[in-house]
Amino acid sequence: MEFSSASKRSLADIAARLIPHEEEIIDIWVRRQWQAWKPPGLTFGLLRRMFGDLWRGVLRRMREGEVQECLVDLEDAGRDLAGQHFPFEALIISVHLLEASYLSFLIDPPSGHTQADLIAMDEFVHAVLASIATSYFEAHRRELLEDAEVGRLVQEELLADIPGRACDLDIAHIYISSHERARLGGDFIDSFSMAPDGVSFIIGDMSGHGLDAVADSLMLRSLFRGFMREDPDLAHAMERANHVLAMELDSDHFATALALTYHAPGRLSLVSAGHPYPVSCGTSCRVIEVGGMALAVDESADYDSIEAELDVGAMLVAYTDGLVEAGSSPDRFGEERLLGELAAVQGAPARAAAEHLVHASLRHAGGRFTDDVAVLVLKRRPTS
Repeated sequence: MEFSSASKRSLADIAARLIPHEEEIIDIWVRRQWQAWKPPGLTFGLLRRMFGDLWRGVLRRMREGEVQECLVDLEDAGRDLAGQHFPFEALIISVHLLEASYLSFLIDPPSGHTQADLIAMDEFVHAVLASIATSYFEAHRRELLEDAEVGRLVQEELLADIPGRACDLDIAHIYISSHERARLGGDFIDSFSMAPDGVSFIIGDMSGHGLDAVADSLMLRSLFRGFMREDPDLAHAMERANHVLAMELDSDHFATALALTYHAPGRLSLVSAGHPYPVSCGTSCRVIEVGGMALAVDESADYDSIEAELDVGAMLVAYTDGLVEAGSSPDRFGEERLLGELAAVQGAPARAAAEHLVHASLRHAGGRFTDDVAVLVLKRRPTS
């Protein structure tokens, strides 16, 4: 992941503010971890030494502007933690608890650039998560592929952090992997708040299955989230993500993605990278035709956003192609059945509509999906 000069300067300033408090931050961070899980074979002191050394190293790299080198160090740390059989779920919990441990020292006292610092640090923490998780995956590839419990945690901790409500929306999402054992796949959904009246989503499908696809999809999510924090322009963020993925992914790997931002009341912006068209259901159900080239196919591809309206009581449904391709050729579930099933549940809550859609496709496929499936449903609530 590339960091701009401005981001590096922000991270250096953040490090200067946090280094005087690093021991306090380490204490808070490790105590939060200790309260969240009880690591077998690890004492509190050992845990503090492990994560204390890690945090001190991160702050020193940030202060010197050595962000890329820091991510390399974190990849090494991920491999070391895997070698020590540090539980993957604990690793994810640890990274997520880090922000709450340093936040108070970053915002109190506030500065004239506190908001910019928070944005830069949010982007950096997601890059940290991607670096550690990816190297951990690589170190334990065979074991993880055979471990259904880790597959469940990957889904829950990395793929499904979606709120049930935001702005004036009810939100539902479903993810089902076709991988029977580890339940790992390349489909993904992510969301993040951009403003008090807005929320953004990205749903996508990374080519391949298993850990490679999970790691690549995590990289795409982190890239897109970071780019949107720098410049909340969907088309620009998609272009930047495409440029990086075209350089980083293997030549035969690609991804489709649909990104959208909702601003209350009712305004949608959407941009697509080769992804199936979303569906809008109000008085009737119709596809929203938003085109664009798949990611990592052409490094210089351009992307355009379109605008749409979501009326009170209406739904927007986005999904990955495993949903409509369920079944045997030539009798796939298809877009026509999709529209028919959605028309039958126009008045249902978001969660009920998502479940109905997935169950209808699964029945058509004879009870088993042969590809990963992800579904996202946004339903606009009446104003009170």
